[in-house]
Amino acid sequence: MGRSNSGHMDETLNLRSFYLRLIKKIWIIPLAAIIGAVIAGGIYTLVTVTFGPAKTYSTESKLYIKFAYDENAKSQVDYYNAFTWSLLMTTDDIMDEVMSNLEKAGFPEDEISREEAADSIKAEIPSDVRLLLVTVENADKDHADLITDATDKALENYGEINDAFTSIKLLSKTEASLVTYTDKTLTAAVFGAVVLTVLTIFVLLLFDALDDAVYVPEDIEKRFDVNVLGVIGKSEFFRNELQAAFEKFVSGAEKVIYISTDSYMDAEVSKKDLLTLKESLGAGFDSQMEKAVPMETPGKVLENYRKIGTCDGVILGIPAGKKCGTMNEHIIAQLQKHECPILGVVLVRADEKFLKKYYRL
Repeated sequence: MGRSNSGHMDETLNLRSFYLRLIKKIWIIPLAAIIGAVIAGGIYTLVTVTFGPAKTYSTESKLYIKFAYDENAKSQVDYYNAFTWSLLMTTDDIMDEVMSNLEKAGFPEDEISREEAADSIKAEIPSDVRLLLVTVENADKDHADLITDATDKALENYGEINDAFTSIKLLSKTEASLVTYTDKTLTAAVFGAVVLTVLTIFVLLLFDALDDAVYVPEDIEKRFDVNVLGVIGKSEFFRNELQAAFEKFVSGAEKVIYISTDSYMDAEVSKKDLLTLKESLGAGFDSQMEKAVPMETPGKVLENYRKIGTCDGVILGIPAGKKCGTMNEHIIAQLQKHECPILGVVLVRADEKFLKKYYRL
């Protein structure tokens, strides 16, 4: 019994016990996945929709540019690139005409400002220098259509008045439509499900590593290096083990004290567990067990220390699955300090279904 204080430090995780107990909690993992998916999907929706950018409507116009000179010669055509057109769109030559066209359409500058119109228009040359692509983006669908029409007319007029061009003709245009972004809600939900599932498994492992409860008799032997008499239960298998160990380690002791290690919370626990122990042992042990007396943990009453100092030994009852491992260690240390023999330990209030699965009974 000399290594009872260090046994707990040397103990390794009982993986079989852990996985059997995990099966009972397995529903937590898919639930965590669902919660993770809902949270991540909800956050993505809030960021991109609820608190995301305002709705924007867009149009696209394609215009064909016909230059007024030989394109093979080194001429001004070289200067009409995407950057040039982006600058030209904001010049007075084009913007004055755009604003004039808007006013003719019944929308003077106090309704659609010059700044709004200029900010909405973008021009680029995708590949061919003669094809001009003009896009208009605006938060107002009607304004987008109006600015598009005004810009297209302004560019056609620019092609007529500028000597560099023979003409600028509108090839096609689209009606204003809502700008949509790639919906990654599903990706966000899957990511959230995976992250919370992994985190949940990690937390379950961490909690089990910190769990000081005992679930099988071998846990007690590894932690405290004391004789384990067996399991208090109804199964004939466990009853036979208990009776055999009791005959070997307890028979002959007359003054026996029974202590449940969680009786510091409820003094009646030791009485109840002792009665259950007597029932499990059966009538053949009545003569000896009638002398056994229940007692709450020694620290509760000073007189208890005198009692354990004069008895023949103590039977400890450790509750299965109850997180009182540090108290178990403390009580065993106290009994050893007062040179009180520990006749054996019984696992009380055990889950017999769990034990049968553990031992494959």
